[in-house]
Amino acid sequence: MKEDEANRLLQSLLGRKNAEWIREGGFIRFRAKHDGMLWETACRARENAMVFYARFPFRCREPEKARRVCEEMNRKLIRGALFLGEDSFPVYRCTAELDDVFGAEERIDEALRYSARVMAHVWGRLSGT
Repeated sequence: MKEDEANRLLQSLLGRKNAEWIREGGFIRFRAKHDGMLWETACRARENAMVFYARFPFRCREPEKARRVCEEMNRKLIRGALFLGEDSFPVYRCTAELDDVFGAEERIDEALRYSARVMAHVWGRLSGT
């Protein structure tokens, strides 16, 4: 699947979820919310894939402790990885493979839902670091 097709699928999906999004620097960015937690997700289409970066809205004051939490969680995750990004802001990255045009939108949606579950699950552990 071409990048522009993947972007159109993501935009359509976000529209149906009433999510406001913007295109910026090659990314589609939007805010996600779950049980009072709010974060930003940036998505970049690649040929046959969509990569999602969900960024926590807080900086970790104890980066070494946060890295240990990320390492522990990475051993348990089915897809993607947690890491500390710029200025010690935690980030969760995952990918949706889009090699099947008929299942592409479902894979994008599944990746977004999985990303939200990971963010909600690890929020408390990382916010305390």
